[in-house]
Amino acid sequence: MRAARLHSFGQAPVIDDIDTPARKSGQTLVRIDAAALGHLDMTVASGKFNVQPPLPHIGGTDGAATVVESDTFASGTKVLVRGGGIGLFKHGCWAEYLVAADKAFTPFDSGLAPEVAATFFLPSTTGYVAVNDIAKVCPGERVVVSGASGAVGSMAAQFAQLAGAGEVIGIVPRPDQVELLPAGVRPVVGRGAELAKELGDDPVADVLIDTLGGDSLPPLLERVAPGGRAALIGYTLGTELTLDLPNWLLSDVQILPVNMIRKGARQAELADELIAKLVAGEVRLAVQQFPLDRIADALQLMREGKVAGRAVVVP
Repeated sequence: MRAARLHSFGQAPVIDDIDTPARKSGQTLVRIDAAALGHLDMTVASGKFNVQPPLPHIGGTDGAATVVESDTFASGTKVLVRGGGIGLFKHGCWAEYLVAADKAFTPFDSGLAPEVAATFFLPSTTGYVAVNDIAKVCPGERVVVSGASGAVGSMAAQFAQLAGAGEVIGIVPRPDQVELLPAGVRPVVGRGAELAKELGDDPVADVLIDTLGGDSLPPLLERVAPGGRAALIGYTLGTELTLDLPNWLLSDVQILPVNMIRKGARQAELADELIAKLVAGEVRLAVQQFPLDRIADALQLMREGKVAGRAVVVP
């Protein structure tokens, strides 16, 4: 089978021809239909994460697949692939076939396209949890979402709308990202000092959902109304935040971490509901597909912020 394997940390994966894995009792062999490319995958591949798998390593923590052989699932069953260390310290979904413990597979509504099934879990559950569990957006509140053209930001913006937000503002760093915003989201373009100028001096929101970090975060925090909430998810524009403590205390804005590593049970609980919303079209997830052979190109486009929605590879 073909597999995208990481041979050195910090380098692009390489397409190798290797043996198809054989399953043992308690394991399931699946054919991968689509595999997600996520920021966690890139973090693992960097070698700077506390999880460092033995090399060569097949990445990919999330996927959608069809059962080939199993004692638990009927052949042909469509399953989600996630958990059990897949893509972290065990081989992942960037391959034509995968063997893993039965518990790593969950049957799903086959009405959901494989490329969406492979990618929906993390952005949709993260967006839902950030809006409803962490920030607790209430009807009529103003919500600003940074990185609202990305997968997580787009889902957060849509869930804010479903929660009854009075207005949702979508922050994007570049003008070409405006067209990727969900319908009904008001765009604001910029970052750093440019973003601060675009927003003006007064508070623009009661709630901030931030997926970018970096130089966009300080001006956004300053424009949350006193007593508001800021749910912080990502750091694609930078990993550090400096606060002027006296003014932050005066603003009384809660800074709330969205740590999905600790939300596994909640994610599993939400999965069926979110699949139903996706199948019904209540929320939408943009997906850009790449053949497995182009995985290195896809990862580079992700680093440059040039992927339209969530990236997937199709073996």
